[in-house]
Amino acid sequence: MKKWNVSLALLIVAVFALLTFSPVKAYADAILSMEVTGVQGTSYNGEDVYPYYGTANGNPVTLMCISFSADMNLGETWTAEKENIPLSPTFEEAVWLFNDANAALNGTSPYSSYSQSYQIADQWAAWELFDTSAYSTAPPLAATQMAAAVANYGSEPASFYQGFILYAPIPGTQNENGTAQFFLGNNTDTPTTPPAPYGGTPTTPAYGSAPEPASLTLLGTGMLGFAAFLYRRKRAA
Repeated sequence: MKKWNVSLALLIVAVFALLTFSPVKAYADAILSMEVTGVQGTSYNGEDVYPYYGTANGNPVTLMCISFSADMNLGETWTAEKENIPLSPTFEEAVWLFNDANAALNGTSPYSSYSQSYQIADQWAAWELFDTSAYSTAPPLAATQMAAAVANYGSEPASFYQGFILYAPIPGTQNENGTAQFFLGNNTDTPTTPPAPYGGTPTTPAYGSAPEPASLTLLGTGMLGFAAFLYRRKRAA
């Protein structure tokens, strides 16, 4: 089993602060029963990488894991909320890497054919965004892909991020020991009422609209930023 660390703990606390107190949370899309059913088979340093296969309320889903230090086994089940991608550079960089991993896997631009090395590097760079322990075992191209994500995520329009979602686990719902992982997914994989437009205001709230105090939003975003800052400072050192 991989070990918990401070970065992962801060990530979970920060994400739940964001999801609990942000306007997007007031319009959460769905509570989903999740299961991991398989992996593609590509691995590095003993770790399986994107894509992971699973189900959400019985619908097949393709997932990218962003929780390096939380183990999950095939057949494990848990409950998650389907959420918009948070308005955060860290999550947007992770989505850019997710999209690039799809291109590497499918041999589409900028890749002329299947590129396993970039598939692995994109996954590892996504892990590094949230977890310092991933950095110490990263493949050679991970730094290149991290730099590409940092340089390019901001050039993507809001519509790009609308195509992806975050499966945020509800703690304690997993059927095995350990901690359920955060996953990125494709918005079209779970055909329920779509979340609010990326960065916009929904018109049909699922849970009702309850405006949050600005201080709580600042708390959530601040904690998320602090988690990323700790990681980046440690990596630079």
